[in-house]
Amino acid sequence: MHGLPGKMAPPECEEMDSDGMADNENEFTLEEVLRLGGTKQDYIMLAALNESEELVDGGKKGTIDDLNQGELEAFINSLHVSKYSKKFLEEEEKEQEAAIEPEKKSPPSENANQKIINVTMVGKKEKEKKVNKVSTQLKTGKDKVKKPIPSSNENSALLLGTKKAKEEETFQFHVRQILLIKPGGKWYDLEYTNEFSAETQNQFLISRYKALAEKLYEQEINLYKNNTNLRKGSSSAWMKTVVSSGTLADRMAAMTLLIQDAPVHSLQFIEILVNMIKKKGSRRQSLMALDTFKELLMSHLLPDNRKLHTFSQHPFDNLEKLSSGNRDSRDRRLILWYFEHHLKHWVAEFVQVLESLTHDPLIATKGRALSTAHELLCNKVEQEKAFLVQLVNKLGDPQNKVATKASYLLETLLHKHPNMKGVVCNEVERLLYRSNISPKAQYYAVCFLNQIVLSHEESELANKLTTLYFCFFQSCIKKKDVGSKMLSALLTGVNRAYPYAQTSSEKIKDQMDTLFKVLHIVNFNTSIQALMLLFQVMDSNQTISDRYYIALYKKLLDPGVALCAKPSMFLNLVYKSLKADTVLRRVKAFVKRLLQVTCGQMPPFACGALYLVSELLKIKPGLWVQLQDHVESDDEEHFYDLEEEENLVDADKQINNEDMGQSTKPHNQASEASWIHHQNLTGGKGTGSYDPLSRNPSYCEADRTSFWELKKLSEHFHPSVALFAQRILEGNYIEYSGDPLQDFTLMRFLDRFVYRNPKAHKGKENTSSVVMQPKKKQSMNDVRNLAGKIPLQYTHQAYLYNFNSEEVFLLALEFYK
Repeated sequence: MHGLPGKMAPPECEEMDSDGMADNENEFTLEEVLRLGGTKQDYIMLAALNESEELVDGGKKGTIDDLNQGELEAFINSLHVSKYSKKFLEEEEKEQEAAIEPEKKSPPSENANQKIINVTMVGKKEKEKKVNKVSTQLKTGKDKVKKPIPSSNENSALLLGTKKAKEEETFQFHVRQILLIKPGGKWYDLEYTNEFSAETQNQFLISRYKALAEKLYEQEINLYKNNTNLRKGSSSAWMKTVVSSGTLADRMAAMTLLIQDAPVHSLQFIEILVNMIKKKGSRRQSLMALDTFKELLMSHLLPDNRKLHTFSQHPFDNLEKLSSGNRDSRDRRLILWYFEHHLKHWVAEFVQVLESLTHDPLIATKGRALSTAHELLCNKVEQEKAFLVQLVNKLGDPQNKVATKASYLLETLLHKHPNMKGVVCNEVERLLYRSNISPKAQYYAVCFLNQIVLSHEESELANKLTTLYFCFFQSCIKKKDVGSKMLSALLTGVNRAYPYAQTSSEKIKDQMDTLFKVLHIVNFNTSIQALMLLFQVMDSNQTISDRYYIALYKKLLDPGVALCAKPSMFLNLVYKSLKADTVLRRVKAFVKRLLQVTCGQMPPFACGALYLVSELLKIKPGLWVQLQDHVESDDEEHFYDLEEEENLVDADKQINNEDMGQSTKPHNQASEASWIHHQNLTGGKGTGSYDPLSRNPSYCEADRTSFWELKKLSEHFHPSVALFAQRILEGNYIEYSGDPLQDFTLMRFLDRFVYRNPKAHKGKENTSSVVMQPKKKQSMNDVRNLAGKIPLQYTHQAYLYNFNSEEVFLLALEFYK
C-alpha cells in the first residue's frame, strides 16, 4: 500500500486534514456505499485505494485488472443487485446503529477498527497519520467511483421494462406457413395431451394464453383448408360438395371420414352433427346423426382411460419450462388444449340433447337414446355421471317397455363393470327417496336392486340394501298395502341380500311377528318369499321354531300351489326345511301331506315332488318304515270291504237310523285340530289314528299310518309319474339328472314332435327333380325317432307307442286340461 508510515510527510498530513475539514460535504461515507448496493467490506476495500493512481471503472489503469469504459456498469446490471438492495440496506442500517452507540461511549474503539487497514503500523501516532491519509484518498476516489454506478430506481425501471418486453414477446402471435398438428391418427395419442394440473392456475395467465391459443387454432384450421384445397385429385372437392349438398346418408359418411382423418381440424363438423341431433323437424335425420356421433365418440374422439380436460386444467405456470423455450412445442400444446376444451363443451351439449330425446313421445326414440347412453357409459368415462342419471331416471318412465329396458341396460352395465354396483345403488336410492316419485317407479327400482348379484366381499352393499328393503317393508305395512307386488319384490331382495350381510339379525327379529302375520294375508308367491326369509334367519341362528313349521305345513294345502309361478322355489324350501328338521314324526307328516297334494297336481309338479321324497329318503332312512306295511294293505282293505258288505243287508234301515240320530248327535270338539295344548304334550291326542286336518304336524299321528299315496301314484296316467312312484315302492332311489319341472311340461312334450328325426325316403319323390308334382308329406307315426337326451323310460314315448300323431295330440290336450 502507498499509505505506509515511512512514505508519509507530516506537513502533508496536516494539509490533508485541513482539506478534509473544508470538503466535509464531499466526504465518501459508508451510507453511500450501502445505498448503492455495496456492503461494509466494499467500503473498506474502497477506503484502501491510493489517490495517486487513476481509476477506470473501479480498476487501476494499466494493470491486469484494468476494465473498459462501462464494463463495470453492465456487469452490475446483469447481477440484478437492485432487487435485493433494500433488504441489505435495512440489515446494514441495523448493524450501523448498533455500532454507533458504543462509539459514542468509547471513542477509542474507532481507532481499533482502523487497525484492520493498517495492520503493520506501530504506535499511536503512526495510526493517526494513516487514518488522515485514508480520508484524503476517499475524497479523491469518491468522484471517480461514484459516476459509473447507476441508482437503484434506474435499475428497477430498466428491469421492469425488460420484463414487460419479454412478456409481450411470449404472448406475441407469429404467423406460420406449416401445420403444427399433422392429420391422421387419434388426437389423444399425440404428445402433450396427457399433461394435467389439479392446482389452481393464474387467471390472468390463462386468459392471455387462451387468446393466443384461439389465434393459433384459427391459423391451423386455415392452413389445413388451404392444404386440402391444393391437393391433387377430386377427392377433396368431392368431399366438400357432399358435405354441403349431398344426401343425408352421404353427408353423414363424408363428415365421418373427415373427422376420422383429422379430428383436431374438424371441430366444425362436430358442431354440425350435434346441431343435427338437436333438430326436431326430422326424426330420421336426428337418429342418423345420433348413431354417427356415437360411433365417432367411441372410436376417435373420446379417450378410454381419462376424462376430457378444460383449458384451465393444464400447467400454464410451467408451460415455458415444459416446452424448454421451443415456441413450436408450446404452440402445439396450446392448440391441442384449446381443441380439447371445445370438444368437452360439445360433448356436454350432446348429453343435454340426449336427455331431451329420452322424453320423446315415441318409444323407439327413447330406446335409441337409452342404448346410446348405455354404450357410452360402458366404454368411456367422459360424462359417466350424466349417462348414469339418465338410465336410472328412466326406471320411472310411464311406459313399461322403456322402464323395463332401462332396468335391463343397468343390469348389463353391472355385469360388464361389477365395481360400479355401489355407485349405481346410490343413484337408485336417490330415485327411491324422491318426493314426487310414483309407486310404479319405486317398484321397478326395487325389482332392479333385487336382481343385483352380490358376493361375500360386498357385505357393506348387502347391509345397505337390507336396510333399504326393510325401510320400504315397514312403509308398506303402515299403508296396509300387503297385497301389492311391491311387498313380494322387497322380500325377494331381502332373501338375496341377507346371506351376504354381516349385520346382526336384530332388525329382522323385530319384523318376525309381522312376517308371520303377513303369511296368512298375501298371495301364495309372496308368502313363499316370507317363509324363505324366516327360514334363513332362523337357520342362521339354529333356532327353527314350531311356528314356522306349522305355517309351512298349512301352505302345503294352499290352492295357490297349482298356480305357483316358481314351483321349484317352493319345493326347494320344503326340502331344506325338512332336511334341517330333527323331529322325525314331523318329517313323516310333511311327506304324507306332500304326497296327498301331489295326487291332484300336474305331472311336472308330481315328478318333482316324488324326486324330493326320494332325496329325503337318502337323508333320513327312518322314513322307509312307512313303506314296510304297504304289501299287507290289500288284506286290510279287503277286510274292511267285507265288513261294509255285511252292513249292506240292512242298508235302508241303517240310512234311516243315521238320519234320525244325526240331529241329536253332539258335536265332538276333540276331533278338531288345534294348537299345542298341555293335553298333547305326551305326543298326541291319544286317538291312535292319523288326523289329516291337524294344524300341527308334530301331533297329527302320521307315524301310525303308511305312505299309501305312493300306490295310487304308481297307477298314474303319466308314465313318468308312475315310474317314479314305482321305484320308491320297490325300495330304490330315483336317479334323474334333468329338471322334472321342465322336462315333463306340455310344451316340452309337443316339442318332441316338432324336432323329431325325419325318416329318409328313397327315390326322387322328395327331391326338386320332379317338376310340377306335389311332394309327399312326411309321416309322424313313428314317434320313437324323436330327438332328445331324456331316457326312454322317463319320457312320454313309452306311453305313446300305439297311437298315431292325431291321437297323441288329442290325448295330450285331454291330459293337460
